[in-house]
Amino acid sequence: MKLLYSSQHSPEVALLKDLLDQAGIPSEVRNENLYSNFPGAPFQPEIWVLNDDDYLKASEIRDASYKSLSENPVSWTCPVCGEESEAQFNSCWNCGAARTAGTS
Repeated sequence: MKLLYSSQHSPEVALLKDLLDQAGIPSEVRNENLYSNFPGAPFQPEIWVLNDDDYLKASEIRDASYKSLSENPVSWTCPVCGEESEAQFNSCWNCGAARTAGTS
């Protein structure tokens, strides 16, 4: 068993766990409940790959998933009202316009 990833951000850990599950790589999350019950504690949620032979492939999945996240812009500006929205949203929080509204 090998430690693959640790983060204070539980959603990141959950996303990586889902990607490993989809790839058929057995893994487990540790410290998730401890960290949420004691924010700021010195331990963080961790993902452990159960089979050492799967570690290389799991590392590739981890690296690819975070590379694609870092290539996306942090935010975008609404083409209709000019408000800024976070990258994960496809419509403006302010006016509801689609991210691609007004573009052809």
